[in-house]
Amino acid sequence: MTGALQLKKVPAHIKALIDREAGLHRRSINQEVIVLLEEALLARARLQTQIQEDVEDILKRYAALPTRDARPVSDIIEYDEIGLPK
Repeated sequence: MTGALQLKKVPAHIKALIDREAGLHRRSINQEVIVLLEEALLARARLQTQIQEDVEDILKRYAALPTRDARPVSDIIEYDEIGLPK
């Protein structure tokens, strides 16, 4: 599905860059803006996917680490009378 999208107050230097890119790729300004938006959104989605995969990998490696001290944290760290670590 296609729809109309209107941009307002585009800075002059951004418009100039879009004009230049459109000319280099022999596209209309509209076509170039669509291509640029698509590229940017796909790159962002790939980055988010990579970040999620990296976090999952770190969590898997953390979960696989051996437990070196089976005591509960409250037995390892001493707390003062207001509940702050000493």
